Amino acid sequence: MPADQTPTSVAELPPYRAMLVVDVKDFSGVPGRRHAELTDAIPGILQQAFRRCGLAEMWDEARFPRTTGDGHVLGFRAALLPFLINPFLGALQDELDYRNTVRPLSGQDAPIRMRVSVNVGPATDSNGALLSDGSGNARIETHRLLDCEPVRDLLARSSDTTCVAAIVSARAFEDAVLSGYAADDPDLYVPAPVEVKRYQGIAYLRVPRPSGDLLRRGFHPLESTEDTVTDANQDQHTSPLVNTVGDVDGSVVQAREYHRHGGVNIGGNARDVITDAQGPVITGAQHHAPQFYGDGVTYTTGNHSGNVKQRFENTKRPNPKQP
Repeated sequence: MPADQTPTSVAELPPYRAMLVVDVKDFSGVPGRRHAELTDAIPGILQQAFRRCGLAEMWDEARFPRTTGDGHVLGFRAALLPFLINPFLGALQDELDYRNTVRPLSGQDAPIRMRVSVNVGPATDSNGALLSDGSGNARIETHRLLDCEPVRDLLARSSDTTCVAAIVSARAFEDAVLSGYAADDPDLYVPAPVEVKRYQGIAYLRVPRPSGDLLRRGFHPLESTEDTVTDANQDQHTSPLVNTVGDVDGSVVQAREYHRHGGVNIGGNARDVITDAQGPVITGAQHHAPQFYGDGVTYTTGNHSGNVKQRFENTKRPNPKQP
């Protein structure tokens, strides 16, 4: 920073870099005596995956390669972002499948499976001269995406056939996938909300070889699906409401399952307003701010003649103001 600048003055952005971070599933479950072997094997797996899809030179020019112990970080020129998505993700799936079945590590008890995060954004880069290379918010975001529940859930709900579960940032998805540069169908990606620590956003899930529950139920977490089904079932069995209106001059407005905690204002020449649920029965004209509790409220306005009937069934609900 020049001497005449302060930490709050305007500064140039660092160069944009495409970033790849991988993490081995259940690394902590591996016996400690094997940690070093597995950590050392990760760069070789990645390098071979690049070679497998004809991108050996891309590996050679990687920026700020770093180990995370249970994973690895790589940076690249932003122009290479599309290749990290296609063909690399598929090649990594094939390489892990090959190693798990043909060339497992010594003492390997379970297949190696990886979560992968792909992002793009400004990151410091001195071409390898500084340990801090790769620093910036984009780098933090890349790690947050890797740790989020939606991508973890993909490996948890799939079989060992699925070796790679990837999450692509919204920026990378727009720049590389929607633009067509990655030559990968956008319909292969599923948007997912991400909330990790202080980070919130939308990212896109991609699984080169889905299996198990991912094929049966899709990419979204199972608990969300169950909650949706439960809510739907409750909607079907809660508060059945049948109204019969005959010979009415004027307008009738029916609000089904209208719940209000507080006052409900009723005005006009309403001769009888009756609720069959818990609460007072109000009659007369131009009543203001009584409280009603129940599963339905019929509100009529104007001058009416004839019959207005309302029947509630199974509408018992607790009064929130009763102890």
